[in-house]
Amino acid sequence: MGLLLITRFTLLEAIRRRLFLTVLILSLLIIAAFTALLSKLISVSTPQDGLSPRLFLLGVGVVVTVLVIWMLYLLCSALTIVFTANMISGEVDAGTFAVIVPKPLRRAEIVLGKWLGYALIICLYTALMFFAFLAVIYWQTGYWPTQAPYALALLELVMLALLGITTLCSTLVPTIVTGAIALMLFIGAPTASIVQFIVRFVRPDALQSVQNITTLINLIIPTDALWHGASFYLLPPITDFAVLGLGSQSFDTPFTSQQQIAPALLIWVILYCIALPVLAALRFQRRDL
Repeated sequence: MGLLLITRFTLLEAIRRRLFLTVLILSLLIIAAFTALLSKLISVSTPQDGLSPRLFLLGVGVVVTVLVIWMLYLLCSALTIVFTANMISGEVDAGTFAVIVPKPLRRAEIVLGKWLGYALIICLYTALMFFAFLAVIYWQTGYWPTQAPYALALLELVMLALLGITTLCSTLVPTIVTGAIALMLFIGAPTASIVQFIVRFVRPDALQSVQNITTLINLIIPTDALWHGASFYLLPPITDFAVLGLGSQSFDTPFTSQQQIAPALLIWVILYCIALPVLAALRFQRRDL
């Protein structure tokens, strides 16, 4: 009961904050601007030789889908960090918990309730923006990724992983430190993929060592690996690449992937997203308010 009460309080608090309204308005403006820009791009583009206008539009849709959802991945990740960095430490500094903790509420219910409230907000926002962008792309180009729900699920796991990090850090360190830790981990996560891509061409013999390091980094901060998995589900079957006028290696880059995420890593991420808020709840039991 206490958990649901804190969740409800968190949702109402988020709605009252100006940040929530600001993000909503700006999101609508971004979608409107994207619609206008995509329409302009299509109007000035011309099909390649031997490619029908229909297939050309679908090819454009594939490229735009990956680029736009990558932008959404960065946007939602940044908002998750900014929005939740103070979820525990900010309330402690404000003295809020000193008032409500003596009431018949368990400390674990407070932490998990706030985590659940923020998780609902972030996941709902990510899903709405994801389908809004895909709807615009489908309207303009006719392309809709057949495995879009899988891509969305992996994006939601990214947000939950970042939320878990900010929840745990917020019970340990001040707000500004929590934000710095989460932001540095998120920015640093793609480094291994970039290095691995370079080593593949410069020193193929050292690729195995780099892959081992990449695996370790993905276990510590799995956001980049999850994005690579999501990008795979945004693409059409590889057999359709030539039909759409795309190269077979067009999306084999440091920022996208033509391979599914490993099942073992996916299981690890799910456990990761569960374990971090639980550890935060345990840590908050002993925190001085």
